[in-house]
Amino acid sequence: MNKYFWAKQTIDNKPGISVYEHMLNVGSVAQAIAETAPKLLKRFGLSASNVGAFAALHDLGKISPGFQRKSEVWLKDNNLEKLARNCGWDTGIESDHGKVSHATIQMFLLSIGVNSRMSKFYSAVLGAHHGRLNPPNDRGYLPGKPISEADSGIDWNDERMNNAQRIWDFFNGGNTFDPVADVSASLWWLAGLTSVADWIGSDERFFSPERQQGERNVKLLATECINAIGLLPPIVKPSLSFHDIFGFDPNDMQAQASRVIKNFGVYIIEAPMGMGKTEAALDVAYRLMAAGKATGIYFALPTQATSNRMHLRMEEFVKRISPEFSRSKLIHGNSWLAQTEMVFTPSLTEPRGIAIEDARSGNDWFVSAKRALIAPFGVGTVDQALLSVVAAKHFFVRQFALAGKVVILDEIHSYDLYTGTLIDKLITTLEELGCTVIVLSATLTKKRRAQILSGFKSISEESEKPYPLISGRSDGKLVEPVSAPEPERRGVKVEFVDVELAINDAIRMARSGGTVLWVCNTVDAAQRMAIRLKGLDFPVGLLHSRFPFSRRERLESEWMERFGKDGKGRCGSILVSTQIVEQSVDLDADILITELAPTDMLLQRLGRLWRHNRKRPVGCSYPRVCIIKEETTLEDLRIKSSKEIKQCLGSKSVIYDPFILLRTLEVWSERKEVIIPTEIRALIESTYEDREDEPDSWLELSGEMLGKMSAYRQKAVMNSNIWLVALDDEDGVQTRLNELQMITLVLCRSLTELEAVFVDDSRLPLGGDHYRLDLAQAIHKNLVRIPRYLFDSVRGATSLAKYFHGVWAVGLLDAKGEVVVESIKNGVHLFYSEEMGLIIEKTDEREEP
Repeated sequence: MNKYFWAKQTIDNKPGISVYEHMLNVGSVAQAIAETAPKLLKRFGLSASNVGAFAALHDLGKISPGFQRKSEVWLKDNNLEKLARNCGWDTGIESDHGKVSHATIQMFLLSIGVNSRMSKFYSAVLGAHHGRLNPPNDRGYLPGKPISEADSGIDWNDERMNNAQRIWDFFNGGNTFDPVADVSASLWWLAGLTSVADWIGSDERFFSPERQQGERNVKLLATECINAIGLLPPIVKPSLSFHDIFGFDPNDMQAQASRVIKNFGVYIIEAPMGMGKTEAALDVAYRLMAAGKATGIYFALPTQATSNRMHLRMEEFVKRISPEFSRSKLIHGNSWLAQTEMVFTPSLTEPRGIAIEDARSGNDWFVSAKRALIAPFGVGTVDQALLSVVAAKHFFVRQFALAGKVVILDEIHSYDLYTGTLIDKLITTLEELGCTVIVLSATLTKKRRAQILSGFKSISEESEKPYPLISGRSDGKLVEPVSAPEPERRGVKVEFVDVELAINDAIRMARSGGTVLWVCNTVDAAQRMAIRLKGLDFPVGLLHSRFPFSRRERLESEWMERFGKDGKGRCGSILVSTQIVEQSVDLDADILITELAPTDMLLQRLGRLWRHNRKRPVGCSYPRVCIIKEETTLEDLRIKSSKEIKQCLGSKSVIYDPFILLRTLEVWSERKEVIIPTEIRALIESTYEDREDEPDSWLELSGEMLGKMSAYRQKAVMNSNIWLVALDDEDGVQTRLNELQMITLVLCRSLTELEAVFVDDSRLPLGGDHYRLDLAQAIHKNLVRIPRYLFDSVRGATSLAKYFHGVWAVGLLDAKGEVVVESIKNGVHLFYSEEMGLIIEKTDEREEP
């Protein structure tokens, strides 16, 4: 009988590319990508032909009745319709071809002399190319329980083994490789490369049934494909100076960073806000790339807002160091929203189920924020990188995407112990993947520095270090720390003021031509303050996370320009914002007004104050921060119970740990002025130091904090058990401990089965089976994130379902500005306006950060 086994269907649902042809395509793509990274191959003990052979084997499991029966035409052509029906091929056999691949690859590798340990691990990761792992074992998949294949006149296992041997011979796979274990970097790099190669090998522009030319041309097609998608390493200009790249000469700290960081390893650059840590890190990254010691850069920041601003700086950097690459679109968290065509066109003609899900996964990676990881130069949130070390779907694709790059982790101090534990895991994983990790921070404690560099080295071994400081480890050894001269000192006046006095002060300053930055700890608080300031005779702005992207981008651009270095449109004004402006953004305010926050966050906010040399308005002769006074005095907080303290601190005790807030209040209340940068370290250490002379209620809160920290660490360790692979692949969900579960709300003016009109007035038709880039972009530009607890249940519109993972809903904006959402709880009302964003009115007083 005909031994043709299909892997892809044609547009009219007929068998298309064969399994063997598809495996050739994917293996050739994998080999072409591997050939671009010779140093990684050497590090992992693999050759490009090894990689091609392994990746090609991924779809052997499609040669099985459980998969082939999904094509009625194939069954009819092979006279197997009756047999398939009578033998229950739709229910009684293994339908997951990934599991069948896992079992067959292990059997094949053993048959060609690969040892049992390596066979079980390689087969497990290659069978997981759809993102889900099945644990390895010594006796093959489902030990003692062979995969059932009904009698059909086809020796399915023999067909799989024959195809495996043909593939192995074609790529000259060999049978000797460096040993691997379940945590080997090479194992997960290969797993990620296989998934990416499978997505690319399914791109119908290059590997359609009509274009397939057989074995002779497949490698040429593969090279053409990865070049078109943009996966070839960029060529950087040699011998550029710091001045060539940035237009000014390096300061002492930046020059020291260039001298110290010359090899793979983990490094920390500690320096005050505004001293140029970003330029120092990018300069080092360029030199490592020029020396052939790095393949690209990923700049990881705490928030989307900071990554949006950093993208603009990265674009200029790339134009200077790699002019040819800069002609391609630089990828970052939201750059895909400006694309006019898809860079990836996967096959959507496979049967429904995991194949369609996998095609959607490919789209997600090539047209969304995830592409920032794969692109040679990427800017995005740290969460995208952290998802490489949690048990989330496709975590190994992220490891592959980051391997060999310079990974810059900005503002490392700003995470809780859960995320911090994941960051420690990320740093060690990146080291194993041949990355150079550069950590940037202005407010790092000596304990945290020791944890990053030495793996929880005893604090007693850690002597006091100068500041600014560049420290690190390379080849498992600590690098001798190098200091730089302290920049010019400046005093910042510190005042605790009532909110009414602060409002009057802000208005007076704005009317005299000054720029005022008012930072709130929650969206609700920021909206309330903006409403109070509304209608004044000067500009009042509002920035927070509850604006849809299309509106937020315009607002950010306007206010970042007004408060920026060049001061375009600078005038007397007040910008009210949440924490999204407190780090990694170049804002320069004449006066800072802020709610109480932990010391490290207050110091970051101070970094937006008098950031550049310019003439200040009348009545603003020195930098000044006004901290909104608590209604309860520090003396009273010392005698209240822990429960009463939380009530007094209000919503900020939900956002930040109440014990740290108390310590911060105590430390800052004693000061009328802080000297920057001289006192940064002292302020941080005095806030977080261990003491015994605390009030009983404070000790109780400290105990609660330590208990949470232990639970956070344990949860992080559990969630990074990669063989679980049970977590969702969603930015921020697995990487931050947010007690408020959030959902995605798409804001529309109208929605039918035929058309969507979004809140930004874009109008798009709906329908069709294919993934549409324009519709995906419109959805993303018009969504916000809100708490899940506001809903009784959540159900999204089926017409938009293919564009979402996780929980989502649609909100319809009526003529009065109210947003109507199905299943919203009684007593909860949503409103939207261009000025305020999404407003939540509710009887529950919990606030969203």
